Parts: sequence; structure tokens; C-alpha cells
Amino acid sequence: MEAQPQYAAYPRWVMLEQYLEIIKVKVENPSRSTTEDDAKTLAAARTINSHPIQVSLRLAEPPALSRVFLRIPHGLSEDKSKVLAAHGDSVLIQVCIREKDQRYHTFEHFVYNAGDHAADPPRPPSLWLLPPYYEYKYSSGSNLVPRELCDAGTGLLRRGDDDFAVAEITGPSKDTLRVAKLNLFRSGKWSCYRFEIRESWDLQLWDTVVPLDDRLLCWVDLDRAIMLLDVFRETPRVQYVQLPMGPIKGGLNRNVCTTAGGGTLKFVNIFGRCCCGAAASCDCNHAYIIDTWTMRISNEDVVDWVQDGMVDATELWALDAYKGLPCNDPLDRPIVSIDEPEFICFRLRDPKYDNPRNRALWQILVNMRSKTMHSVSRHEEDLGYCYARDKLIPSKVSHFFNIYPDSGKSGDATLTGQSQVDIKRSPSVVVDVQPKGDGDASDPTLQPFSSALQASEIFEALQEIPSYGLGPDEVKAYRILSHNNGCRMISLLRLPKSLRKNWLLIEIKANED
Repeated sequence: MEAQPQYAAYPRWVMLEQYLEIIKVKVENPSRSTTEDDAKTLAAARTINSHPIQVSLRLAEPPALSRVFLRIPHGLSEDKSKVLAAHGDSVLIQVCIREKDQRYHTFEHFVYNAGDHAADPPRPPSLWLLPPYYEYKYSSGSNLVPRELCDAGTGLLRRGDDDFAVAEITGPSKDTLRVAKLNLFRSGKWSCYRFEIRESWDLQLWDTVVPLDDRLLCWVDLDRAIMLLDVFRETPRVQYVQLPMGPIKGGLNRNVCTTAGGGTLKFVNIFGRCCCGAAASCDCNHAYIIDTWTMRISNEDVVDWVQDGMVDATELWALDAYKGLPCNDPLDRPIVSIDEPEFICFRLRDPKYDNPRNRALWQILVNMRSKTMHSVSRHEEDLGYCYARDKLIPSKVSHFFNIYPDSGKSGDATLTGQSQVDIKRSPSVVVDVQPKGDGDASDPTLQPFSSALQASEIFEALQEIPSYGLGPDEVKAYRILSHNNGCRMISLLRLPKSLRKNWLLIEIKANED
């Protein structure tokens, strides 16, 4: 009887650490050594100066992190090589190396491709060197040198089997305060475009670039707005989309990601609240709210943001899966699942240690619709990445290593026929964590609620919301608040009054779905 092939063995998406793990090898014997990368992902190429290099991956299901490994020959110096962007089956990597007799490191850019493992014969992973994009550097021996691409302002867009674009936007200079520059690699060559920007924008402050479908790249300023660019147009077209504004706690508290197969933008905002219910945060800034918004773009028409989720910190702390984890520091660095919009990964730190490298660190995966914590991953390695290496890049490159990839060219459709396999998620588990303290008895956020609430208390809380706000949904709201011994009612009362209406409407819609 003929053996049946193995189906999906890799996760459908991963979170890549930004900085590469460097391994120095002997050119005459480039053995794989004892690293944790996957031999199936190995690809090789040569640098501009003909040095052999190899790139491989360690792929893990979120919320665990995945890593890119770079092998370079002994005798070369490396300086912060990193992943710049990812889309579909490809990853854009910046390699920064220097020979002994060189004065400066050389910036070189490679596109890693996962290959086609369903082809006959299978096409292995590849590593392709981009032509250098030169700039003048008068302090160097030669004035014309390959330039570095900005990681916060560079994006990769994959289209079809062989077409891709790399785009970088640099901000206006002092001489051209309202003119930005687009450096674009497309159809095998670099081009430069200049375009006028809005008066209030500072394009040197991009936080990230995300791909949307296979048409648009989105430059995100997490404080204000998104700029959308169709890089495959003969003349790229620029659009602006304002972010749904809310309280801002800090630079790591919000993010914009693509989800639902890569065709939808999702905005996640985490902001502090006072434990006594005030709108702004106070000294007890461990209490917080997670707010989510979704926007779709169809035929270049932007649809308004729609609020689709709101979770209070106390709703997470009450979960059995959260036991043993600290609740004295807010979650941060949200990453939305590329395939499932309701799943979001967060970073959780234990702030009791002064040295960042000694802090306990977890990545947790939360289902925002069911308000459950799906799984937890603790970092056992060097935790310095969270502070010096502060960016995680969502990617579907892992999915293309499965024997039966998607039937569609983009790699975003669901598996079909006998090749369809649902990859089981790891169960919720907390590994090697310290027990959570009892908290301060004077802090109402941490107080347990054991007694059932009376109907009069629920109606009293609903009367504080204007009648025109809920209307016929008031009965649905009552059912939600009275369920499970009044736990939802407790969550409502801990929210600022200005947010209670939106929270109830989101809960009603989630129950209907």
C-alpha cells in the first residue's frame, strides 16, 4: 500500500524576530553546527564581493517567536543584519558585513523565497541579491556606496509567482519641507519618485510598513495616520487614512496589522485607565483597556474604521489561563494574526527587575471575540531583543513549506480537497512562572466578587447609559450582564462611563455572532 504523504507540518503564519542570529562558519566546511534552524529552509547566495552566505529559519507557532539565521565566513565582521519586511512566501533581509581591510560595513539586500514544495520536482528555497541602491558618502574611500534601507520605512510586496516590489520612503529634507522621496525596486531596477506630502506630516517618523493584499503598501504613523501607495502603478498613487484616535499611553501600546488573509487592516490600541473608573490613567497604571478597529479597502475606496472589540484588563486577569502571570504591567506590542482577525499576540513583561535582560517575558495569544487566552510562550533565551530588538514582523513564509500549499497563487486561500489540514494550536500552558501575589486589598481592581448581583443593580447601571444609546438592545444587554453570576456587570462597572456604551454594543454583537 502506497504511503500517504504528510500534510501541513508548519504554522500558517509566524512572528519573525527582526535581528538575525549570526553563525560564523569555515568556508571549506560550512556545517549546520548545532543550531535550532530547519535544514529544509536553507538557502545560499553570494554577496557583492562573492562571499558565500546562507540563510535559514526556525519556525514556531505563535505566540512563540521565529528566527532567521545567517551564516557568514570566518574573518568577516557583521553589524546588526536584520529582517526589513515580509509578504507571502518572501522575506526581505538586510545583510551588513565588513572585510578586515574595509573601513565601513557594506549594506546588501536579499529576498529570501520559501520555494515551491508541491512542484514536481520541488523548488527549494532561494536567496536573491538585489542590485545595490547607491548613495554618495563623502567620508568613505569611494564616494558612491550601497546605502542602508530604513527598517521603519521599507516594505515588500509580492505579486504572482515572480513579481515583487521593494519600496522605501525617506522624509523631507530641510530644503524640501513638503517633498518626500520614494525609492522603488520594481521590474529588476531601482527608480526614484518625489511627491508632495500634506503640510502637517513628518515622514521621518514612520513606525512600520504593512502590505495589503498584493496591491498596496501602507506606511503607518501610529500617532496619526496611514499612507497607502499602489507601488505597481506606472505612477504610484498616494492615499491618506486617519487612524481612529484614542488615549495614547506610549509608543509600544498600539499597532496596525493586516489580517483576514492579508486584505483587511486592523488597528489595536492599548490605553491605561484609572482603577476607580476615570477616563484617564492615574498612578495605578497597571489597569488598561484593549481597543480594536477594522477597516477594509475595496477597489481603492477606503471604508471607515469600525470598532469591533474592547477588552478590559480585569477580564483577562479573571481567566484561569492567566493565573501565575503578573498583572502589574500592561500588555504591549500587539501583533494580529494574519489569518484570524480575532486572535492577537501580546507581550507581557514582569517589571520587578531593573535589568531588562533579567526580566521575565511572555508572549500571550488572546481571542478578542471570546475573551479567552489561547496559549502562552515564555522566552528562555536572551531577552535583550525586547529592548534593543524591538520589532516583530508577521509573515506567512512558514505556510509555503507545507507539502500541499494553498491552491491560490497568493498563498492566502484556505486548503482544499484532501490537502486541507487544520493545524492544531498548542493548548494553553504557562511554563515556569512565579505565582501571582494577592495584590493590594485596597485596590478595587484586584478585589474578588463572589456575591451575585441583584436585577436592580443591573438596571441602575443601564439607566446611567442614555436610552437612545441602547434602545431595543437594552434587554440583550441585561441578559449579558446577568450571566455567569454578574461577572460581565463587574467588567462594565470598572470601565470609564464614556466607554460603557461601546463595550455593551460590542458584547451584544459578539453574542449574536
